[in-house]
Amino acid sequence: MMGRWDVWSWVRLGAKSILAAMLVVGLAIPASATQKVLVTDDTPIPIAVSSYQLTLIKLPSNVVPNGLMTVNPAFELRGNGRHIAIDTKNTTAPGDLVVMTESQSYVFQVTPKVMPAEMIVVEDVRLAPGSGRPETDPVRRSDSYPEANVELIQQAAQGALPRSCVPKDIPKEMHPKWLELEVVIEREYRCPQYTVRTLELYNSKLEPQSLRQTEFFTGQELSIALDRTVIRTGETAIAYIVLYTQPVAEKGSRRTLSPDPDAGKGN
Repeated sequence: MMGRWDVWSWVRLGAKSILAAMLVVGLAIPASATQKVLVTDDTPIPIAVSSYQLTLIKLPSNVVPNGLMTVNPAFELRGNGRHIAIDTKNTTAPGDLVVMTESQSYVFQVTPKVMPAEMIVVEDVRLAPGSGRPETDPVRRSDSYPEANVELIQQAAQGALPRSCVPKDIPKEMHPKWLELEVVIEREYRCPQYTVRTLELYNSKLEPQSLRQTEFFTGQELSIALDRTVIRTGETAIAYIVLYTQPVAEKGSRRTLSPDPDAGKGN
């Protein structure tokens, strides 16, 4: 069970606990005859369409040839680029609509209603803004830099980082040596722009040990989070570090370790 999170950043991340992310799927908000639909995963998306007028769906990317399918025989569908026109032919019977685009596939749960037609605008957080291509950097989905760091650390803690983040165990000889705690596992996840490094720390001493974020700071870290700052005998703690992804080092080079903050101090 994770304890209280202590998140620290050079951009004033602030005293903030990491909360479980809650994203709303298929949210339709009428505004000036427009439904805005926010898509975050592959969950079917409920939409309401007019039963007597054409409804237009605007997608983030182009529909592929033969990329429209439905089981409702009354629905008449036409696709052109990023747009789909739906004519329900006065039926109020619901039906699913499968749409395949150049970037993602969508399943809409279509419910015809006696209502004026509205344009339905689909926004997909999985795609890079304005490009219609899958978003490879999870940090860019957040509204601010501090929230981005918190989200990235949370994804690492939950084992939910994207597949584009390649995991790699750090050899034992490269583990920090100045810590009073034993580094059991050090692993990094290299994403296209950011790298998340995790360290599992074990206290084999007879007395509790304290841990500080500054013990891991070299000047390159964007954020450092600890799941606990006091580790009792036999307990473990995990440190999460976010930094920019660096080019792969050539063979023979070594990673620069953080200086011991207590080096040079008297006993």
